[in-house]
Amino acid sequence: MSESAPQVSDPGGAQGDPSLFARLRDAWILEFSGFRWRLLLCTQLARLLPEGRAIGLRTGLVRAIGLDIGPGTRFLGMPKIQSSPGPLRPRLRIGAQCTIGARVILEFGEVLTIGDRVSLADGAVILTTTHQLGPKEHRAGPVVRNPVVIGNDVEIGADAIILPGATLGDAARVLPNSVVNANVAPGVTVSGIPARPVRPA
Repeated sequence: MSESAPQVSDPGGAQGDPSLFARLRDAWILEFSGFRWRLLLCTQLARLLPEGRAIGLRTGLVRAIGLDIGPGTRFLGMPKIQSSPGPLRPRLRIGAQCTIGARVILEFGEVLTIGDRVSLADGAVILTTTHQLGPKEHRAGPVVRNPVVIGNDVEIGADAIILPGATLGDAARVLPNSVVNANVAPGVTVSGIPARPVRPA
């Protein structure tokens, strides 16, 4: 009586089911193929620094992410950086001698240009991406991306929000807690929701 040959298990399965290793590898690629490890590492290191202190070290960490930041620009807190997939550097330019406060959010799915000597106060938010309003069954419609341009010598107050497509001219001022959804002419001060020019007293 002959012995039957030992059965060797097929790691792929008889029906072509992927092995556990293949499934884990595919899940890893799906979740982390576009992950920005440098952004994560620099952000975590910067969060260890106290806000308002170690400004030079924090600014160096932001530059290490690979962003285009002009000389003399200072970060008082680590900004929350959000972007769509792809390289960061072509979509964000921050000019020289700028001051970026704590808790600032910079979202640049589209190009975000910040001029020289710009001041972003604590909690300022700049967005380049939104979505159209969809039907009631699914309110978040198609994504819309519009660039934001902030001129030179602009001041953006605490907790102000700049929405996609806005252009702020040179020396414009946005007062705290305002929401800018349109262009602001050079030298004009705006306030409110939505932001409107402030009449001189």
